[in-house]
Amino acid sequence: MTDAELLAQLSRGEQTAFQLLYERHWNAVYRFAWMLTRSVPDAEDVTQECFLVLARKPWAHDASRSQLRTWLVAIARNLCYQRFDLAARTEALQPEDDAGYEPRIDEQLIRKENAEALRNAMAALPVAQREALFLFEFEQMSLEETAAALRIETNAVKARLHRARQALKRALCQMRPTAEAGK
Repeated sequence: MTDAELLAQLSRGEQTAFQLLYERHWNAVYRFAWMLTRSVPDAEDVTQECFLVLARKPWAHDASRSQLRTWLVAIARNLCYQRFDLAARTEALQPEDDAGYEPRIDEQLIRKENAEALRNAMAALPVAQREALFLFEFEQMSLEETAAALRIETNAVKARLHRARQALKRALCQMRPTAEAGK
């Protein structure tokens, strides 16, 4: 069943349709909210508020302008900006706990070091670049979907992606001489 069909059912008050839409899209909304807030409780609250908007106003989504997921991510973004002044926040992402045991400690340390370097490089990006990169690369949205979610032109998304990739390349290339020196 398509999102449009489920939205039509939800508009008629069918709660099963809401549950299906929630199951289909909550993860993308939550991950984006977490990327912006870096807080599990805040990301959960934003996700809940986002889906409350959908439940209360399912007719507000205009399928001719964007896909439902894009619309939901845009709502989540607005809710995050209402909660926080994210332009001033550039703290590093929280490292994830390692699940499982790696027998070779040197490989595990290198992976952790690389992951931390990437998190730090991502966190150092301006918020606008980080948003565009996250939606395009990690949420696999198209340029048009990313532009719609961020409410900017497609060319602006391209520019942000280019600048973000260049900044990441510069930040991560600084690690290369250290790694190659041990060879």
